Amino acid sequence: MAAGIGDYLEANGLRVDYAANAFEARAQVARACFDVLVLDVNLPGQDGIGLCRDLKQAQGLGTPAIFLTARGALQDKLEGFAAGAIDYMVKPFAPVELLVRIRAICARVASQSPVCVDVAGYTLDLHSGLLSHAGRSLQLHSAGLAILGRLMQAHPRSVSKQALREDLWGDQSPQSDPLRAHVYQLRQAMLERFGEAPISTVRGIGYRFGAEP
Repeated sequence: MAAGIGDYLEANGLRVDYAANAFEARAQVARACFDVLVLDVNLPGQDGIGLCRDLKQAQGLGTPAIFLTARGALQDKLEGFAAGAIDYMVKPFAPVELLVRIRAICARVASQSPVCVDVAGYTLDLHSGLLSHAGRSLQLHSAGLAILGRLMQAHPRSVSKQALREDLWGDQSPQSDPLRAHVYQLRQAMLERFGEAPISTVRGIGYRFGAEP
């Protein structure tokens, strides 16, 4: 079922990652950003309700979540919403309905996205590209704004290099790897302006906003 859903969503333009159990789901959420989480209630290791509750309440994850389940009783739905889900679909369902609901959620979240992001004393205006810290400001170019905006919005999680490349170039990623050069330039500009550049390299994954652990 998961394979069929993933194939259908990807065929309609979505990028999909899959986790077979709650442990894998936690690991993926920790190392990358997602627009929507689609959770089955019956997961190996930990049920989807508990996983969603932990991610939302204990870790403060803001990503919207949809439950897919065969449990259609009112009490089951109430438990799902109480755990932090934004939507709840009872099996069996048509894949096109899931696609429409995902797109509606993404559109709603995008319309409510903040103009400014505040993390660890830094404020980034996503519209103007102005980064402020300790009474000083730095005007970012388009690539720097895309990179830093994604990292700050993902804080404290990391963002994969592939996700950043897709943000910058979509499916037309250059043959060389200019991402490293853009990150270097961004770090140098922040060092020159603020005396620090809290962008850490997460080995084997990508980058995160924050000092090295």
